[in-house]
Amino acid sequence: MRKLLVMLAMTVLASLPGRAAVSIDIGINVPSYPAMQRIPGYPVYYVPRMHANYFFYDGLYWVYAPDGWYVSPWYDGPWDFVPTDSVPLFILRIPVRYYGYPPVIFRQWVMDAPPRWDTVWGPDWARRHPHWQHWNRATTPAPAPLPRYQQRFTRANYPNEVQQRQLIQQHYRYTPHDQAARKHWQTQARMAERGPQPLAPPSRAHEPPAQAVRTHEQETRANNRHPAERREAPVQHRGPPNSPMVAPHEMPPMRANVPPAGPGPGHPRFEEREASRNARPEHGGRPDNPNKDDKEEQHQHGKRH
Repeated sequence: MRKLLVMLAMTVLASLPGRAAVSIDIGINVPSYPAMQRIPGYPVYYVPRMHANYFFYDGLYWVYAPDGWYVSPWYDGPWDFVPTDSVPLFILRIPVRYYGYPPVIFRQWVMDAPPRWDTVWGPDWARRHPHWQHWNRATTPAPAPLPRYQQRFTRANYPNEVQQRQLIQQHYRYTPHDQAARKHWQTQARMAERGPQPLAPPSRAHEPPAQAVRTHEQETRANNRHPAERREAPVQHRGPPNSPMVAPHEMPPMRANVPPAGPGPGHPRFEEREASRNARPEHGGRPDNPNKDDKEEQHQHGKRH
């Protein structure tokens, strides 16, 4: 069942040759730069006694996993899946002998011959690559130089993808000659030239003025207050647009409506004045002549002299 699922995934991925590369963890862990040896007669390196199908060709590392080939410019990945039609032919021509962890089906074939990829990938792939295992040995290209600058990096200081691309540009001046390898290499080079993209600042085209935002916040707070608090809150009048704003602690004290000075209730002078104002005369006549009544006084005024 597992083999069927793997073959189905390989078929789906092989039908998408133009898809973008996706970094995948394939379970290959290389803690330090491996000691590689060249395969005699091939422009390919392998790692003896490594429990993996691990190779170096044309400036890139290549690994064969149960679901297909993967490639990376660094010895411990991250790894990108390679469609079946994009695997370099010299990788496919590697003899079975140099596979450190060959699938079971590989062990049935000749050790000094390449795997039978027409059996692995089917007749359709074989029709598209009719002479994949034949080439002129005299025209075998020279192997690419090993990227020994990567020896300085181990699992403790292994660079991330951005740093990897920058280090390649600085220390490895090699350009692959294989068409399939060059395509992947150019993708890495473009990403290195672009570098990490900074985040663009937010647009301020539709941002309201600061004064408008402040006014809206004040209105929101005022509307959320209790009705009694809104009635008791003093009304603040805004000054002219060009007048300077004055802090509350710098404003002069407001003058209250103070009543006129004078004795108030409870003061002795206030009580005396009220008593004299409400008093009535006891003699019924004029205060200057208490022995005369009003009638006599009126009669006297009426006498002729």
